[in-house]
Amino acid sequence: MEGQILEGQILVRLHRDQTELGALLHQRWMVLRMPLGMVPGTERDKYDDTAWHGVAVHPQKGVIGSARLRLLSEEVGSIAYVSVLSEFQYQGVGTALVKLLIAIAQHKKLKTLRVMSRMDALKFYQRLGFTEQGIPQDYLGIPHQFMVLDLAQADCLQ
Repeated sequence: MEGQILEGQILVRLHRDQTELGALLHQRWMVLRMPLGMVPGTERDKYDDTAWHGVAVHPQKGVIGSARLRLLSEEVGSIAYVSVLSEFQYQGVGTALVKLLIAIAQHKKLKTLRVMSRMDALKFYQRLGFTEQGIPQDYLGIPHQFMVLDLAQADCLQ
């Protein structure tokens, strides 16, 4: 998948190597785990090595955003760990990252994507076509909501 250049020369694309994977994992920890008082290493899980990782790279600041897509089955994928440094939020970076992962899922012929969204991010995912599924659940002491995207309905996102 080709990258997308956003305003300010931020490039959104798949990560390229182990060094960049390390940088995106550090960025993920800073946004999602450090505010919860969690130690480095808690931002990783056993699926990272086999997943697709989108990154948003700033020419001076390096990795400023990231998101992950992994396969749950031949037809279903899961988006997780969507995170953008606070100074770059509300500028389209998260949207570009999720759209990149949606495009990869469509290319892989997946039928459905799911995400476990924090409650304060529901509208973000709804704007991208995700719908709520089930009831909210606690994860790491934070309420989350499962959401799904029917990829047949997501063609308008391209």
